[in-house]
Parts: sequence; C-alpha cells; structure tokens
Amino acid sequence: MKLIELIEEHQEQNKLRNKPEPFFSFEFAARSTSLQQDRLNRLIEILATVEPMYVDFTLSPTISHQRLVLLSAQTQNLRGLETVFQLSFHKKRPEKLKKQIKELKKKGIQNLLIRNSDISLFSYDEGEYKKLKEKIQNGADLIRTLPFYDSNEFLIFFNKCREYEINCPIIPVILPITDYKSAIIVSKSENIKVPGNILNEIKQLTSQTIQTKQTKQTKQTKQTKQIKREIIFEFGVKIALDLCKTLLRGQVIGFHFITLNNEDPIKRILEGLNLIQSSRIRRKLPWRKSTDPRRKGETVRPIFWTKRPISYTLLTSNWKKYPRFAWDEVKREKLKFIDPYLQLFTKVHVSRTSLKDLGKELNSIYDVEKVFVKYYKRKIRSLPWIENQLDLENMIIQNKLITVAKRGLMVINSQPRINSVSSNDLRVGFGGLDGYIFQKRYLEFFFKPSRIEWLLNAIKDSPHLRYYATNHDGSVTYTNDEKLEPTAVTWGVFSDKIIGTTVVDPDTFKNVWRKEAFALWIWQWGYKYKEKSKSRKLIQQIHDTYFLVYILDNDFINSSVSTQQNIWKVLERLFSLEDNMKNQCDTKNNINAMPNSNKIKTINLNNF
Repeated sequence: MKLIELIEEHQEQNKLRNKPEPFFSFEFAARSTSLQQDRLNRLIEILATVEPMYVDFTLSPTISHQRLVLLSAQTQNLRGLETVFQLSFHKKRPEKLKKQIKELKKKGIQNLLIRNSDISLFSYDEGEYKKLKEKIQNGADLIRTLPFYDSNEFLIFFNKCREYEINCPIIPVILPITDYKSAIIVSKSENIKVPGNILNEIKQLTSQTIQTKQTKQTKQTKQTKQIKREIIFEFGVKIALDLCKTLLRGQVIGFHFITLNNEDPIKRILEGLNLIQSSRIRRKLPWRKSTDPRRKGETVRPIFWTKRPISYTLLTSNWKKYPRFAWDEVKREKLKFIDPYLQLFTKVHVSRTSLKDLGKELNSIYDVEKVFVKYYKRKIRSLPWIENQLDLENMIIQNKLITVAKRGLMVINSQPRINSVSSNDLRVGFGGLDGYIFQKRYLEFFFKPSRIEWLLNAIKDSPHLRYYATNHDGSVTYTNDEKLEPTAVTWGVFSDKIIGTTVVDPDTFKNVWRKEAFALWIWQWGYKYKEKSKSRKLIQQIHDTYFLVYILDNDFINSSVSTQQNIWKVLERLFSLEDNMKNQCDTKNNINAMPNSNKIKTINLNNF
C-alpha cells in the first residue's frame, strides 16, 4: 500500500479517536553476515509487535543493492510490514535507475525514499524551498528530514514549507543518542544539527566513555562501566522524548526513528509517548498478514500459527487465493499446504531461544517443563513455537498459564474468553473503533501419554468442550468432535460487518500443524545439543511419545463463576484426581504407580 494512503487512513482514524496519536516508523541497518542478519530479523520481529506504520533499511556501501531488495521484499511478504526502499540517485544513469525501480515494483515494493543531496533541509535559502516545492509538484508524496535535535529549527522549516504551499506531510527523523556509537555518529556528522548545550554534553559523555574503554586499571569495575552506559542511555532517551513531545505540539503527525538496531531506547521513547499500549488496536486483524497483493482480502486463519505467522505465510505461499469469509473456502478451492518438511527448515529462521534459556543441560522431563514455566513468568523471551514474549492478550490468563505449566502442560498456544469487549480495548481490540470482540477459550499443549486417559475422563462431562489429541506421526488420535469441521474462535462485530478472523480446524491440526509442532522439538530444541547427549535423547523422547492436545471451550458467554465445565475447571479436576491418586500411592509406598509424581500443590485456577 502506498505510504501516503496509510498516512491518510491513520488521520481518518485519528478523527474518530478521543485522543489522536502520532504514527511512527523504524529504520534498521542491514547486516552482511548471516549471524548479524539473524539478530536483525529477531529485532524486527520484536519491534513489529508495536505496529509501526512502515520500516526501511539504511543504505550502506557494505550492503549490496540486491541484498537490500531481498531484505525489503521478505520484510513485506513474510513479516507483513509495509517497507519503504531507500534509493540513491547519486551518479546513476537513468537506464540503471529505471531497471532498479522496475525490479522493486516486481517485488511488490510500492514506496521509494529518494535520498537527495541537492536540497539542504532546514535551510533559510529561498531557492531551496522552490526546489523542494518542485519535487512535490513532480510527484513526491511527503518529506522526511535528516536527524536533528533542535525543535525550533524543525518548526521554522515546517512553517516555511507551508508558506511556500508545500502542504504534504513532513516527517521528522529521530536518532536517539543512547550509547557510545550513536554519540560518535551525532557529534561527528556534518549534516545533523545539534544545539550547543546538547553537543557539549555528548562530548563530555563520549570522553568519559573513551577513558573507561582505554583504562586498564582494576578499579574500573564492570559496575562502574554499566553506570556510565546507563547515564548515556538515560540522557539520550530524555532528549529524544522531550523533542518528540515538543514537536507534537507543533502539528507533527508522526515520527521516523533510526534504531541503530537497538530496541531498548525506541521502546522507552514510545512508552513515554503512551504509544506502546495502543499497538493492538492499530491492527486491522488480530494477526499481521503479508502485503502480498494476493492476500489483500485475507481475513481468516487457523489459530495454530498465531505465534508463528512467517511459517504460515510460507506454507500457504503457493495458494492462488486466500479465505475472506470462512475457512471452508480453503476446502472448496482445494487449496493445499506446502509440506512443512520442504519449507519450514530451509526458509524459516531457526529458533532465537538461546541454549541458556532452554537449558544448557537437561537431566529430566522436569527440566523441560521448567522452561515453559519461565516463559509464562516472562523470564525468557521466546520458545521454539512462540516467536515473541507473552503478549497483552495472554497476560489476562498469565497466572493460569503458569499454574498449568507447573503441572506439566507444555502450553504452546492459548487465548482467553472474551465476550463483547470494545474493539478499542488495549489487550484484545482490532478492526477499528466501533465494534465488539468475541473469543472462545483455547488451550494447546504437549502432554505426557500416561496422563491422557485421566485428562479425557476429566473432560467427558463438559458438553461445551471439544478436544483433539494426536501423537507425532498421527497414528493415534483422540477426539470428541464428531463433525471435525472448522469452528470460529475469534471474531469482531462492527456496525457494517462481521469479521471472523481465527478458526480451529481439526483436519489442518492433524495433517499440517501436527507435523510442524512436533518437528520443532527436534529442529529448534534437540539439535542445539550434541548428537548422543542425554539432553538430545530427552527431547527426542518427548517428540516420540508425547501428545499434542487442544481444548476448545465453545461457551464464550458464561464466565468461570457461572459454570464448572470450562477448561480451567476441567484441569483443576484433573490435578485433583492426580493428587488424590498420588496420596494413595504415597500411603502404599508405591510412588511409581503414579503417572506424574511431581510434588506440586494443587492451585485453584481463579475465575476468568
């Protein structure tokens, strides 16, 4: 989508909001090595969760044009982030430029940022403004500045543009000075305007940092160095935040942040502007879809890939059309998934979950279970099945997820019950500002085979619950769903439409997602250990013997207070049965008779 159209759409939404908010975008630095690029991909995924309007990548003499084109195209098509391509006209023949632009268009990139050196922004020269106006008249949609730190300079420039009837959006570029690297870039750049008092502070902080780096005295402790780094960080965040707040009072409608591939200062600034919490309601759908034109009308996906959208995009990349109203369209059109084994491990990045987080050594199943507990306590950032930290939506049921994780349920997907909550709710909202959101409870987890019968017995008297359990090769399955048809689990009701966005489909669960979910044990966890190690064998054992289970609660109307048959109550019964049996086994001095002998107290799953 063209950037100017996104901005216009954002402004229309602002008119409907009680409190209009600015848009923002991010600029990343592409990297040359695969390891550096892997880290950059991880950073993009993290910052994508706050819903930037678009992203782009800094031109660099060390990165080829082709690599930037590929990176931009992947960011759009796989990650669903609108991408602007920076293009330099410097010393390029028209024929070459036309060829490059044609190539970008073929890749689906609709927005170009022209790096122009014949106009000096913030200039007081009348001729500069005439040149700028000519660029706009010849088809440019907006203006983006160079980084700056003097708000008065920008506001003078902004007002001067308006005097010359340059009425397009003018986007200020913010480069936070939060570490030694950014301080050096700013202090030595001839194109970045810095007020004297800030420049002096930068030089002083830089000087202190250089001294710290050069000294070899033992008295320079790690703590001292950390304090100095924090001083620079806090200084830079405050300068950038104050600058943004001042600009917002001067008719600025959005910001472009140069990240220098560092997420922390950007998040701190957005938090200071109260823009982080509202990220969910900026979404048109609860999941981010590809910008591929073929997916323009796509509104329905299975819940299984909620935490792995890139994988889903790849596995459906061969489809000629995508479901717009109901998942049944997939079967009617006979659309087939690409086999996960062909695509998953060659094109989808490996897990960013470090060995430190997963466990440098695994001695028992309990060590594996502890990893899931740590994730739901937000002590680690990801799991092989979940690309990012626990989101606001699942924070609603965080305590329950921690509880069931402690009892051996390795949860990889979940959502809370939502009944007619405003679509502008910060945790679950999407689709606009005039609707209501509905969700059914859903829980998906890996489960020890010796406990399956007990779980099914606990569920059998709950008419609203549907479950499906399968082993790694699909040779053994359990279900109480006779129809085995797709079921809506998330939808929005608006004044002019109903958006059914997420479904549970037993057939897709067994034949596609099952393969991927089990394979991730091996490819993104087991392979991190040596081939014949105890840890590797333990992960293989889980892959070979455990069941993948989902439980869907179709009663989205009643809360936990009014029914004893929801997912959480069923699990309480299961844990109670196990504890009672364990106590009986303890009495008989026969602990081995218990399918699960973890010494954990039964915890009541509170209402939600």
